[in-house]
Amino acid sequence: MTFSRPLLTLFLAAMSFSVPVTANEQYNQGSEFAKGIKGQEQSAISGFDPAAALPNYTSTPTESGYYGGVTNSSTDLTSQGNAALNQSDAGKAITESILNTPSDNKPSMDAPFISVGTDAQDKAESVTDGSFDGCVEQDVTNTEYTNHVCSRDTRVDQYCSRTATITGDWSGGWAQKYITIQPSQFSYYMSGSRVGFHFTAPESGQIISATLFVGGTNGFMQNASSSFLNTYIDKLGRNSTHTLNPSGMNVKGGNAVSGDLGYGNETAINNIILCALVGYGCPGLSFFSSLTLNMVMNVENRVFTPRIEWKENCPFNKAEGALTGSQCTEPGGNRTIYVEGKPYTMYSDCWAYKDSYLTQSQSEGSCSQYINNPACTVANRQCAYELDGFCLHENLTYSCEHKTTGSGVMCGGTFFCKDGSCAQAEAGKNNAFQKAVSELAAVAAAGKDVAELNGADVRAFTGKAQFCKKFAAGFSNCCKDSGWGQDIGLASCSSEEKALGEARQRKLTIDIGEFCSKKVLGVCVEKKRSYCIFDSKLAQIVQQQGRQWQLGVGFGGASSPDCRGITVEQLQAINFDNLDFSNFYEDLQNGSTVPEDNALLQRVQQQIKDQVNNQTGGAK
Repeated sequence: MTFSRPLLTLFLAAMSFSVPVTANEQYNQGSEFAKGIKGQEQSAISGFDPAAALPNYTSTPTESGYYGGVTNSSTDLTSQGNAALNQSDAGKAITESILNTPSDNKPSMDAPFISVGTDAQDKAESVTDGSFDGCVEQDVTNTEYTNHVCSRDTRVDQYCSRTATITGDWSGGWAQKYITIQPSQFSYYMSGSRVGFHFTAPESGQIISATLFVGGTNGFMQNASSSFLNTYIDKLGRNSTHTLNPSGMNVKGGNAVSGDLGYGNETAINNIILCALVGYGCPGLSFFSSLTLNMVMNVENRVFTPRIEWKENCPFNKAEGALTGSQCTEPGGNRTIYVEGKPYTMYSDCWAYKDSYLTQSQSEGSCSQYINNPACTVANRQCAYELDGFCLHENLTYSCEHKTTGSGVMCGGTFFCKDGSCAQAEAGKNNAFQKAVSELAAVAAAGKDVAELNGADVRAFTGKAQFCKKFAAGFSNCCKDSGWGQDIGLASCSSEEKALGEARQRKLTIDIGEFCSKKVLGVCVEKKRSYCIFDSKLAQIVQQQGRQWQLGVGFGGASSPDCRGITVEQLQAINFDNLDFSNFYEDLQNGSTVPEDNALLQRVQQQIKDQVNNQTGGAK
């Protein structure tokens, strides 16, 4: 309906004359009503039946059992409280919330939904201290929750392990050593028709010289022959010494060195010789024989020096991160190893460490305004992309609380609104005008893109791929969220990378992924990140929230981003009501003066007031 200016003037003038008459009638009616109920308050109190007026009222609640009176002992509320916490629905809900809420997602005490309660608690005394007159100035408050999306880099900690083992080194040269093989160190046995014998070499080395002493009273031995240590002896004799010719023969400690002896191939006689050597096996035998060997050996005079050796296992390049801490995983103490039968003991404060490296710091990304707002908490988080099993970038949904208020008077349990601001508070629409304008702007921008294209493949909000170096030897991180133009370490970054950094700060990009762009001998020496960059925040919002999150159409792989535009069919499938245009509001306000809803309300109220004043000649 449209009013002409004369009709509006007549309407407002009629309102100015009718208001006093209506007010007087209402006053008279209220006064008569007050006189009629005078004195009824006492009877109302004395005749009040709480069971009839209050739902579920009982004069003997179960909680009364917790108090036994002044003279009785106190009741243990701790165990009963724990039972209620574990068994009641409210207790289970609290416990589940505590267990499932991340440690970094705690609401601030300044959050509106907490401050409203604490304010009511602080002002509770004013209602009961006798100063309450029945009517109070009061603001009506409505709480609205809005969801906002953003993204940021995650904190990535990686770990290396260091393990200690005892090893050592040999040192020293060669030395001559005199060695005697006693008769008891020889072993004897029949080898074919002759007598075989051997001894175990006590050292490793080279035999330089050797003599063999043949002792005993066995007459058969003096005519026996022998082959031993590269030497042939025609007759062993009795109590005789023979010089051997080992000719630089090498022996190894622990191995057997063998020879043979015998009276030709006479088996019977050689059995008697064997009995004389071993000292048993021949009844009535009254003679014996023995062999004694003296050698000069050139042995290795080695000394083993133990030491502790550390080995490290790192599944990543440590140059990518910074050491943040070390944890001992195997406590220290003494440990012993055995080398050639000898024990060697070493001590270490710790035998194994777990080293922590920060390979990526958590950034604020596009979430800074929500991180720093105590009224916002994380409602949902989802990994945007990962590399080598680590989530590098995440998408967050913040739930933010907004309070809208209107002024009025509370009298006798009834609230009277003093102006039109109460309607805004009850509507629960925070910045609805900006939301509507943003949706219209998005549709208009899409229409403009489509209108400029005449091909068969018509698309809107087309972006382009851009890359930056995340890590490379000798280079800084050219994919930083902030600090561009201030960090002198970024001098090695290209102009394209610096422009990309500015675009990220202006929230014009979408993170696609991270990949290894250069390897040397199987080791990654350079990593890059890829982005889709768009011309406006509207394009970024529609592409990420509409195309990717609503329609599930991705942006390709990290090394080959797909930043194509959105088709007309895809635009029609996007629900613009579910898009968060918060990032666009700033640009919207910078482009033209767009008032918030409260400002619009105040402007309308002032215009009506000015119009009334003009029609009534300035009377109030």
